[in-house]
Amino acid sequence: MNEADKMKDVQELSKEVKDMRKEIDTMKELLGGLIKVMMEHDDQFNDGDEYN
Repeated sequence: MNEADKMKDVQELSKEVKDMRKEIDTMKELLGGLIKVMMEHDDQFNDGDEYN
């Protein structure tokens, strides 16, 4: 493997890592929103008026 091939591999890996970071950031936002919605939903049923 020559130097040009190594550089190409490093560039491809770097691009993949950047894409993965973007996906992880998106997942963090989605999970944060989901947790917020779940907590708000849970609060609706914890106000003393429990359903039997």
